[in-house]
Amino acid sequence: MTTRSRFTTRMSAAVLVASFLTLVACSDDEETDDNGAGNGDANAAVNTSQVDEDFDLDALIEAAEAEGPITIYDNTSKVETMAENFTAKYGIEATGVKVDASEAFEMVTREAESGDVQGDVIALPDMAALQAQLLPDEIVYSWIPGDLVDNIDESQRDPLVLIHDPSLWAYNSEVYDTCPVTNMWELTEEEWTGKVALEDPVAANKQLDWFSQMEQFNEADLRAEYEDHFGEDLDADSAVEEWVARMAANDPILTNSHEDVSAAVGAPGQEDPPMGLMSSALFRNIEEQGYVHDVCADMAPWAGDAAPKAMVIASESENQNAAKLFIHFALTEEGIEPQINDGKISSNTTIEQPEDPADVRGNMESIYFFNNEGLTTDWQTRQDWQDLWRTSAN
Repeated sequence: MTTRSRFTTRMSAAVLVASFLTLVACSDDEETDDNGAGNGDANAAVNTSQVDEDFDLDALIEAAEAEGPITIYDNTSKVETMAENFTAKYGIEATGVKVDASEAFEMVTREAESGDVQGDVIALPDMAALQAQLLPDEIVYSWIPGDLVDNIDESQRDPLVLIHDPSLWAYNSEVYDTCPVTNMWELTEEEWTGKVALEDPVAANKQLDWFSQMEQFNEADLRAEYEDHFGEDLDADSAVEEWVARMAANDPILTNSHEDVSAAVGAPGQEDPPMGLMSSALFRNIEEQGYVHDVCADMAPWAGDAAPKAMVIASESENQNAAKLFIHFALTEEGIEPQINDGKISSNTTIEQPEDPADVRGNMESIYFFNNEGLTTDWQTRQDWQDLWRTSAN
């Protein structure tokens, strides 16, 4: 089985050339400064994280203590516990607010435009939109403390990734002793027609971005698994496009949430249950709901994917030092503990992954991780992947 090691940063020469040509094409009409540098260069600069090379934690704590309270936006309720823990540790009032990802994007933009910034720290799962819009507009910026930067893989720094949120291929463990599928191409075959549950890609940017990431960095891996499964070469320019098209045409069960996928796969008492791609966090339903699902740990080429989530600072926040201190806290095991307990993975590679019902720690090497170098292409090709899915569906 071909797998993607954690935070691998391979990019083919062809993709590098294509990315370069795309960037050049997009900047042809940009005005240049006196040195001949286009606005694209300026955008590249703001998309690069500020790394505090002379970081002094004691000095930052002292400066943060002199500032007012901070508010943190995140799309998980775990941010409330993180904020409480931060306040308990540093005595600086922090409030965690659960905000839907798309809503957070709009709130941060409105606050910047009005000059009334309420969210000091923002965690955003839409990395591509962050890089394409919020960072170039200087509404937010990405910052990394110098004492932790070496613990974060280079592919996860620009902008700073806080955590990775795995979605794993799952099966009903009441009906099957082991996963009935070992290759992602099997899910496109007639045996699994109408029996694969997943969040609707047309409405889920992270699904579209996964397609884009596979296309950019690991197309060869998916192609190799086709040849291994079918015993013949794939007659298609793109293995990823072919897999996406076949999956869409195989009448999958499309849901609005991973909770629905968990129910479809794991509800007990089924005779012919579907497979599904679901968040590692939903494996808690084994205990909470009595569901019977398990991870397809041996699925080739990947047991699932881990969508990244960034953490940035509002540029006009009045509490810059307190915001930076919170990010430092969130990059430590103590700070991120409430989120990684359900399978999310810290970008700080020195933090040991705890046990969880999905056994993310044991499946780490077979999970697909995104690469920030692909964010521009992720943003530019979303419509293309949506169109491919729509036109391929029955």
